[in-house]
Amino acid sequence: VATLMQNWFVALFYVVTVPISTVLLKIFRGRMAVRNEEYRNQIELMSARLNEMVQMIPIARAHGVENAEISHIDGHLDRVKQKGIRLDVLNAVFGASAWVTYQVFQFICLLVTGIMAYKKIIPVGDVVMYQGFFALIINSVNMIINIYPELNRGFDSIRSLGEVLECPDIEENEGKKQVQQVKGDIAFKNVWFNYETGIDVINNLSMDIKQGECVAFVGESGAGKSTLISLLIGYRRPLKGEILLDGTKMNELDLRTYRRFISVVPQNIILYSGTVRENILYGLDRDKVDENQFLKVAELSRVSEFVNNLPDGFETLIGEHGDRMSGGQKQRIAIARALIRDPRILIFDEATSALDVHSEHLIQEAISGMIRDRTTFMIAHRLSTIKMADKIVVLHKGNIAEIGSHADLIAKKGIYSRMVAMQTAL
Repeated sequence: VATLMQNWFVALFYVVTVPISTVLLKIFRGRMAVRNEEYRNQIELMSARLNEMVQMIPIARAHGVENAEISHIDGHLDRVKQKGIRLDVLNAVFGASAWVTYQVFQFICLLVTGIMAYKKIIPVGDVVMYQGFFALIINSVNMIINIYPELNRGFDSIRSLGEVLECPDIEENEGKKQVQQVKGDIAFKNVWFNYETGIDVINNLSMDIKQGECVAFVGESGAGKSTLISLLIGYRRPLKGEILLDGTKMNELDLRTYRRFISVVPQNIILYSGTVRENILYGLDRDKVDENQFLKVAELSRVSEFVNNLPDGFETLIGEHGDRMSGGQKQRIAIARALIRDPRILIFDEATSALDVHSEHLIQEAISGMIRDRTTFMIAHRLSTIKMADKIVVLHKGNIAEIGSHADLIAKKGIYSRMVAMQTAL
């Protein structure tokens, strides 16, 4: 403003800094966005690969391929380094280009004002004043320009979050009906689902499950058993058809509140590096759990059998991912975790696959006692574990091939009967 009041012509040099900044941003913005995205992608790939490598250490050591794994990780790290260098060089060129451009214009301003002073159009003192003002403006604009690479990196991170938030698999629970109680009536009505267009995993499946029923799903790998459970929990949504919970469409419900009434015992047990008690009480307020109920669940799940031999009992640390526990002990902890929640719907996905015959028999007895008045779903390959199920559903390529009790299906002498005969022969 001071310069404008003194000499509008010199003020034009100040005004031109804004379009110069705009031009520089347009020139570099596209390439900076691309290189930021490339760098972020490499960082994400490296993080995923490092996590996989840590989990695969026992396999790598067992097969003696440590050097190959190290070489593979070195390759990922080298790609991250190259992408990082390319990004830093571009940011440096951007900053240097801005600085040089502004210095050139400041020099031109000095040259013009010097000529004006030489011709006595302005006093010599005004040259120093104008240069001082121009330097202040340039330094301020330069500071803003130099922040742009960091802003660009932040925008790329926001885009990364946007990719997750805009993913069609992300649930939209806001504004939907909250589930206050669950009886356990489940109905599949003409449900279709596929992971790839044209390849149906679930084909027009319809089935009614009443409150308190125990339903077992059997069939060869790829028949749709795990997909059906994912649909039931709400991890996946039917492409066509609908699933009803106690008469209400599940796509109208807040699935977060619905899952409070579900307990799942997965085949791949996930534990964290706490104590036995903390893993059983995962997600629950420890102070609000009745100790007698806790001990009863530990007894039913046969956790007490091995906990009594641990140095600190239920307070024994189990190591990262439960590494200090055997496979059978991990599954018992997972079963206890499911039972302590007192769910209305129980889901067992090969819940006894890592147990010996004796432990499996004991836990099957415990499960038989715990599933009363609860709707229960079981996936099993060992057919001896599902004889007590009210319904056994035989899936074949996403269709219900057979359905009935163990005795009914044996009498039919169909697919299930042949599967039982085959396992018995083995």
